[in-house]
Amino acid sequence: MRNEIEHRARLPNRQPARHHPPWRGLGAAVPRTIAVAALLCGAGASFLRQAPVAGAASGATGEWLRYHADVAGNAMPAGDHYGTVFWRSPKINDQIFALSVAGDRVYATGTGTKPAVYALNRDNGQPIWARQVDNLVMTQPIVANGRVYIGTGDNTYFFQHGVKYFGTGSNSIYALDAGTGTVAWRLKVFGDAMPTPIDDHGTLYWTTGGRRFLAIDAATGKVRWSLSLPSFASMSSPVQDGNLVIFGGSQTYAEYAVNIQTHKIAWQHTFGTWDGLKISNGVDDCPPALVNGRIFCTGSASLNPARPTGGQIRQFAFALDAQTGRLLWRHNQGAGFRPPFFAAGVPLAQGGVVYVESPGNKGLQALDARTGKLIWMTKLDAMDRSAPVIDGKNLFIVDDKGSLYQIDAAAGKLLHRLVLGGAVGNVGIVLASGTLYVPNAGGYVDAVPEHALTGAAGFNVKPLNPPIVMPAGGAAACGA
Repeated sequence: MRNEIEHRARLPNRQPARHHPPWRGLGAAVPRTIAVAALLCGAGASFLRQAPVAGAASGATGEWLRYHADVAGNAMPAGDHYGTVFWRSPKINDQIFALSVAGDRVYATGTGTKPAVYALNRDNGQPIWARQVDNLVMTQPIVANGRVYIGTGDNTYFFQHGVKYFGTGSNSIYALDAGTGTVAWRLKVFGDAMPTPIDDHGTLYWTTGGRRFLAIDAATGKVRWSLSLPSFASMSSPVQDGNLVIFGGSQTYAEYAVNIQTHKIAWQHTFGTWDGLKISNGVDDCPPALVNGRIFCTGSASLNPARPTGGQIRQFAFALDAQTGRLLWRHNQGAGFRPPFFAAGVPLAQGGVVYVESPGNKGLQALDARTGKLIWMTKLDAMDRSAPVIDGKNLFIVDDKGSLYQIDAAAGKLLHRLVLGGAVGNVGIVLASGTLYVPNAGGYVDAVPEHALTGAAGFNVKPLNPPIVMPAGGAAACGA
């Protein structure tokens, strides 16, 4: 990596002036020179929003219906024309794990000593409401029909009648009023409800640590039907292909497809031994990506038989036929130390390429979606367990030390790096209307315009750390 340091997050020099729409905050137009000055202060809350371009749709749909809002794993909600924002929220929890962006709000989950769900003002990152819940909440909030849906649980195993389950303590599924945070209903479940569900026209499809597949009425919280599974759920959020809902499970380590019309398991692909190594991690943590009838995900094997859930691992990426579960290809991604709590890379499939990180060796890889062959690999400063996002030609990803990277999607070249500090959970970042939203393990949310990276002069984009968080009601001078 290059060593030069760029101390300001620069906006691209755009000409002529008519291409510069006003920046807006708190309902009032702000001269662009003031906005630029605020951005140059660092990645702090500026309470400024770039107005949507002329002719754009009036606003976002206000919905977030599945993990990453996209079956291919690209967390970039379609139809969002809200405008660009640049801020850091106040510290609202010990750790922010996941977020969704819908309409004029950012919904975030906190997994600290007081786990909670938050609604933030998308203009400025200020909290609108907070709702404390009964256990850790690691789902990406689902937003539909004026409600926010999340599940709770923890990462502790337990046995009952000789069967292993996941998620102790109180485990629940909540429906919250999106406007106020009021609890509309709460469903207690056996085992965790940490995976992000699917909202399919008013039915929530959820997998649990109690080895159940649940179909829940989103309006009432009543279980319409359920199905017993050979595996328990960890963090593998499902994806839907027509009548099939597909996800990974643990103990047995397998990928499943449940037919939501017959209420039966349509196929099960059980992972055995690859290259002499038993697949015993990761499958249950990986949310699959779906493109052109293919499922892409990852699994890993321990390189130390005495420590099947620790030590060094070797990770594999794989592709399955979405309708039959037949293995199409697998790729050895390399070896490294097993990350704590989460032993999988999260895939993004786009344009005939699968982008997936190998957490153990800090390598982001691009694989041919048809054959699984390596196209390129680039190393990050630290491991990352989340999927990147892509805007067509640029990949963006955050590592576990809080560095946000811009990467050339075609060649894998590292183009820019912005050090935010903190870290990011495995659910990863969201790209919406030109802004990268980062759930930071430091307990806050960052909103960074992508052109703060793409328009930077040097490789290292290093704003003030921590960035300035300005008080509500107006802008503060640099350094105030």
